[in-house]
Amino acid sequence: MDLKKYFLFKNLDDEDIKKIKEFTIVKKLKKDGIVFYEKEEPNYLHLLVEGEARVYKVDNKGNELIIHKFKPVALIAELANFENMPYPANCAMESEGIILKIEFEKFRKFIQKGGICIEILSSLLRKMKYLDGIIQDNLIFDTETKIAKFIYDNPDAFEELKQHSIAALLNIKPETLSRKLKKFKNLGIIKNVGSKLKIVNWEKIKDYYNW
Repeated sequence: MDLKKYFLFKNLDDEDIKKIKEFTIVKKLKKDGIVFYEKEEPNYLHLLVEGEARVYKVDNKGNELIIHKFKPVALIAELANFENMPYPANCAMESEGIILKIEFEKFRKFIQKGGICIEILSSLLRKMKYLDGIIQDNLIFDTETKIAKFIYDNPDAFEELKQHSIAALLNIKPETLSRKLKKFKNLGIIKNVGSKLKIVNWEKIKDYYNW
């Protein structure tokens, strides 16, 4: 596998790439294949290079609460590696795909080279911005505006996540979310397409709600 085509390794020289390949596992996984479990030790840095993955927790009723979905190319849960803490959630494949599992302790000495540190920092900041936005919205907005803003800011997540996962992210009751979504349907903002909800008038959200 040509590691240089991935953002994490693009500026490394051939000798470094050769060394990294020695402690990198190319893991092919099927849909729902487990990448790692919650509380597992973070021995590997995980780079998603093909397919899609989901990070999730399981509630006391056995329901999956999806925290985030990842598309390639993306690092997954790299903060756990740097903080040397157990993974805070589970990760599984949303489709068939490939994960590069890089032995983290052996990889540490390469992090200062070729802009790797900057690439990892950028990856962390993107995740922090996503979560910080949700936290701030929870504190500031009423329930309906909070849902509307989530739809507007995260259209892909809204259309992909299950309703109980969205409710958990926004810290609202699933029945409250369901009631508000019915109103959005009546306003012509969203509609059912098969078993999923789709946004049909994205701009109308901003016209109707102020934030």
